[in-house]
Amino acid sequence: MEGLTKQEEYDIKKNDLINDLIAVGTVMDELWRYHPDNPNQIDVITEYNQLTKIQGDIELELRGLSEID
Repeated sequence: MEGLTKQEEYDIKKNDLINDLIAVGTVMDELWRYHPDNPNQIDVITEYNQLTKIQGDIELELRGLSEID
């Protein structure tokens, strides 16, 4: 990284690693919702079907907006 002090390079690297750690934690939290060892495990099929319905509802609403224009 050209033109940066050692401290700035360190700060950027540390910030990047913290952001990576947060991102990994977020994905792990989401996966845990469906994990077989989770006593409150969400049923993937039910969740997928609900999301499919929501997707259809949003697409229908978008088509309705297009008809108004």
